[in-house]
Amino acid sequence: MARQSGFLQRKSKLKPEEFVDTLMFSGFNHNQLSLQECCNDLAQQHGKSLSKVALHKRFNSRSQDFLKSVLAAQIASKLNLDQANCWQSFGRVLIADSSKFSLPEQYMEDYPGFGGCRGGSALMNIQYAFDLKHGDWENLEFTKATQNDQSHSKKTLQHICKGDLLIRDQGYITQQYLSKVVQEHAFFLNRMPPKWKPVEINTNKVIDWAALYLQMERGKDSHFETMVTIGAGKDAFCCRLIAIVIPEQIWTERIRKAQKQAKSYGFALSDDYKERCRFSVFITNVGAEKLKAIDVVQLYRLRWQIELVFKTWKSLLGIHQVKAVKKERLECQLIARFIWILINWKIFQCIDSFIKSNSPGYACSIWKFFKQARQYSYALRKVLAGNMNLSDWCELFVYPIIKNLLVEHKKGKKPAYAIVHDIFNP
Repeated sequence: MARQSGFLQRKSKLKPEEFVDTLMFSGFNHNQLSLQECCNDLAQQHGKSLSKVALHKRFNSRSQDFLKSVLAAQIASKLNLDQANCWQSFGRVLIADSSKFSLPEQYMEDYPGFGGCRGGSALMNIQYAFDLKHGDWENLEFTKATQNDQSHSKKTLQHICKGDLLIRDQGYITQQYLSKVVQEHAFFLNRMPPKWKPVEINTNKVIDWAALYLQMERGKDSHFETMVTIGAGKDAFCCRLIAIVIPEQIWTERIRKAQKQAKSYGFALSDDYKERCRFSVFITNVGAEKLKAIDVVQLYRLRWQIELVFKTWKSLLGIHQVKAVKKERLECQLIARFIWILINWKIFQCIDSFIKSNSPGYACSIWKFFKQARQYSYALRKVLAGNMNLSDWCELFVYPIIKNLLVEHKKGKKPAYAIVHDIFNP
């Protein structure tokens, strides 16, 4: 990979593995990490004496390509932990979302922000997708924040496989995108965008949200389900629609925010839009024999798992804390940090699988694990360097505290693994 990317062109004082190792382990606070500290780490860990100028020059497009290839190889390398029996109806269960964070102003040309929004600062967007069934990462990209999620979804269409279940936020989907999912014999589960006009198959009419609200209030129905047609022409498709009435205070807040946004653009909300906002509306082409209506709602809520991942990256690992350095160095440091995260993610998967196998009803906490992983990162470095046996590492740093890594049950909130178990093992 180092030669293919051009990172290693001839005999060099700095070996590719030393470059990766130093960027992964030399410091968590990238907003404070200096070239001198990296040089010191190379000297202490690898006996290599490089000047700051020499190291600075190594941060270039070839180094970026090399690190990207290392990360891509890690993503492509999957673990087969045989813990996916719950999801037998689906090949993969893909959850995707994005997370933005501000950058110093000097990156504005490469990562433009939204003008007046957030002070007009530069913004980086991280597109991330992982397979909830197997626990594998499927995609990680640094993109411009001005590139919308729908255009990114279009790029991923070629990677959809038969039997996949795709769970995405409504900001990612278009009618053309969902039509393509159906054509690929895959499945989708989404909240429906408010402006879409689903036609009920039984009546051949667009759903009247005001009438539906009154009907459900009178009948005190927990949910409403029907088959609908969405779209027209070659992009039209049929699917299940499940609607749930939201609490009055949440509806009021929705309308307040929508009116504020509408006013800024110089238009008013329609009565039909206001009535539509009384519902959380889900659409899916998964048959009722595989997922009951209430299970569709519960399964969609597993999307908050990806929010927990983003919170871990930012609040615990400080992935968004960067300083003004040249673009190539910034991206090299970020990619190396994600290589570290992915290696630890695979360790997390193994521990989680071990806990679930030996203690049914329990699971490993993402937050607790990465808090521990950060504290003992130096020990993992020894394992990767071949200076410590993996089994010894587990004996010293995992098994003694494994009970402290368990997910804590919060009152009124069911953990993800329990949701999955209840849906597929009723």
